[in-house]
Amino acid sequence: MMRFEHESLPQRVCFASGQAAAMLAGEIQRLGASRVMVLASQSEAERSEQLTADLPVVVHHNEIAMHVPVEVAERARTAAARHEVDAIVSVGGGSTTGLAKAIALTTGLPIVAVPTTYAGSEATNVWGLTERARKTTGVDARVLPRAVIYDPALTLSLPAPMSVASGLNALAHCVDSMWGPRSDPIDRALAQEGIRALRTGLPSVVADPTSLIGREPVLYAAYLSAVAFSSAGSGLHHKICHVLGGAYDLPHAQTHAVVLPYVLAFNAPAAPEAEHRIATALDASTALDGLQKLRDQLDAPRALRDYGFDESDIDSAVDAILPAVRRTTHVRSRPTNYAACSMRRGEAPSRGRSPATRRNDDMMTEHRTDAAHITADQQAVEDDLVATVVASFDDTPDPRLKQLMQAVVRHLHAFIREVRLTEQEWNRAIEFLTAVGNITDDKRQEFVLLSDVLGASMQTIAVNNQAHANATDATVFGPFFVADSPQIPLGGDIGSGAPGQPCWIEGTVTDTDGRPVPGAKVEVWEADEDGLYDVQYPDGRVSGRAHFFTDDNGSYRFWGLTPTPYPIPHDGPVGTMLEAVNRSPMRASHLHFMVTANNLRTLVTHIFVSGDDLLTSDSVFGVKDSLVQDFLEQAPGTPTPDGRDPGDRSWSRVHFDIVLAPAGT
Repeated sequence: MMRFEHESLPQRVCFASGQAAAMLAGEIQRLGASRVMVLASQSEAERSEQLTADLPVVVHHNEIAMHVPVEVAERARTAAARHEVDAIVSVGGGSTTGLAKAIALTTGLPIVAVPTTYAGSEATNVWGLTERARKTTGVDARVLPRAVIYDPALTLSLPAPMSVASGLNALAHCVDSMWGPRSDPIDRALAQEGIRALRTGLPSVVADPTSLIGREPVLYAAYLSAVAFSSAGSGLHHKICHVLGGAYDLPHAQTHAVVLPYVLAFNAPAAPEAEHRIATALDASTALDGLQKLRDQLDAPRALRDYGFDESDIDSAVDAILPAVRRTTHVRSRPTNYAACSMRRGEAPSRGRSPATRRNDDMMTEHRTDAAHITADQQAVEDDLVATVVASFDDTPDPRLKQLMQAVVRHLHAFIREVRLTEQEWNRAIEFLTAVGNITDDKRQEFVLLSDVLGASMQTIAVNNQAHANATDATVFGPFFVADSPQIPLGGDIGSGAPGQPCWIEGTVTDTDGRPVPGAKVEVWEADEDGLYDVQYPDGRVSGRAHFFTDDNGSYRFWGLTPTPYPIPHDGPVGTMLEAVNRSPMRASHLHFMVTANNLRTLVTHIFVSGDDLLTSDSVFGVKDSLVQDFLEQAPGTPTPDGRDPGDRSWSRVHFDIVLAPAGT
């Protein structure tokens, strides 16, 4: 049976050839704006001035850069504040729209976007900023342009090669929308139509770049692709391309055009419905055949080296990409370290022969160690020892304990042999574990912390909380849960005077069939504005934690604190380890939940704050896209849902619906 939830973004779309100036004037009038800031690159400056000649423009800003460096965004924000602008008009491609979003992210200023490429950013609520060669993306309602002016005539000056790259970027949005973490039938339908329009439109653009015959369907497809992508969420392709673009300053569209066939070859075998849709839209027997045929027609970009990516960058790129793609929550055809192997070899995806069908002995080993050079006699000695130790557990009465102990021995010995561990290193490891034990007490669990930063906690959760229908994703428990927290009534306050901005949190608890779950126990806990949980204070306070029960409709509501980032405790051995490997101890802003109900699977999860720069670098790997929520800022004086008077303070609110899987799933 078909069942899904789909949210459409609130946005006006105006589409007509040769009517950009008139449509733009109408939208600015609709907004009631009187002090407009116009963003356009130097190459678009003259055209943007013509388009906005009849608008109340107070500043033209022409500093545009790919991937929106933070320093560029800050200068634009300063200019907007200095000129007291009340609306932004962006004229250009994805970089220009991205800068407008960066301003809106901190100011809430409305955007009217006038795209001149097929980037699609104008139709999404996704923002991106780059700092120190690392690109961070997020979702925030404030950055969605209020209106988009689509005038295919404005794309006539886009050279054919750039049109191809930009169009294939739109096609990449469609492909990722087929299997993104929130993909639904509406997203897939929009994406399929977008691919069809790109298949027919792009060859026409190449054949005659000065004609609107191809430009109109391609621009139409770019919008469809962006709407689908905004709803479905970022998949494997975009995870890879965002890392490459931010770290190596590669051109956005061309990078997407080069990477797309590799991702399609990798993922399509595990997503047959999506593969069929893509193949149908491309009028081909397989999705990859259709894409490669289209790329041949278009003379599409072929290699990252053509855009400044050097072979010597491959290893560092793989190391940066793997953590990002392993957090992707969509279907995969095989573990993502295979993609890393393929990238290191530089092999091209072949038609009709996906990585999933290649022989195992065709795979490249990622790392070589001294183990490859030991003698046969030494190999036999080591093998015999493993067999002897494993056999020592043969008579274990508990079958499960036997399985665990023998597996531990095999994996531990394999690790020692793979890295050729020295005695000094082993003794240092024992000292480290001893220090972890010594610092652990009833208020601090350093072993849980160690498990978290090694990703073991999240892996255990993944194994034990497999996806079931539309059930809410689980994530790490964390070291600061305390049983027997105080009970509060619905609408109560868990803060108990802890410092921080008040936040109203509400939602419903249902099962996977949509039935409300009355009487579910909801336990919540969080750090205060200073990044500390109550148990980290020496005075025995109880704050920032409580439990309550859902009402007859499965609803819950309470006051808490707007989450803020904080470091995990890093004054102990785990912190020393993180410092040694140059990893940050910072956690993304979050609020903990544990929900229990009869005959349903207990859920331990967080919600995270959209727009947090730490979402892609959470120190315990706890972030999942589905758990990132919009915490909406409320100005002082805004009425609260329960009539509470926060005085002259601002507050925030968030809605988080929880879906519990059946017990035993």
